[in-house]
Amino acid sequence: MVVADVDHAAGTATADGIRRAGGRAEAVECDVTRWEQVQAAVDRAVSGLGGLDIVVNCAGIMKGHLLEETPETEWRQMLDVNLTGAFLVTKAALKALRERGGGAIVHIASRMAIRVKEGHGAYAAAKAGILQLTQMAALEGAPHKIRVNCVCPGIVDSPMTRTAYGQGAFDGWNKICPLGRSATPDDIARAMLFLASEEAAFITGVNLAVDGGRTIL
Repeated sequence: MVVADVDHAAGTATADGIRRAGGRAEAVECDVTRWEQVQAAVDRAVSGLGGLDIVVNCAGIMKGHLLEETPETEWRQMLDVNLTGAFLVTKAALKALRERGGGAIVHIASRMAIRVKEGHGAYAAAKAGILQLTQMAALEGAPHKIRVNCVCPGIVDSPMTRTAYGQGAFDGWNKICPLGRSATPDDIARAMLFLASEEAAFITGVNLAVDGGRTIL
């Protein structure tokens, strides 16, 4: 496994954890907004680890303002990292997966790609774009046995979410979520693992809400 992270120290720590658990992994520094770094990460998987089979597109950042208060720099940053980054990784991955004879790509979007939240216009717009990127890549990848799907998490109890929202948001979510809690990172990982696995061999172009039923309300 290649762990591509703009924070090389964090990527290295993740790769170390995978190796301690018995897996094979190495870290590469990668800014997903820079094509040459994305291509280098994919090339590393192909040349150093024997080939590319599965791609998880999970780079993302979150900031929030009302649209009329959103600085243009923030709008561009949201699109660059959350949407253009996913596009560049997909672009590089499609070629490698085609040459491999097939594989799977799993994107992470957000519940806000489906149901918006006031004050997160740039983030929601970028994540909504991932839904269409998923479908287009699924369509173009299908003749080459490449499946492309997307997970749309609700609130996940992660450091990034806690920094963005604080404990109050979790308390409010837990009261209105049908399953009565926020997601754990493992909840999202299991959904992604399913979509990447052969158990989902006939699933492509799907946007799967993993939000404890919150989207149905």
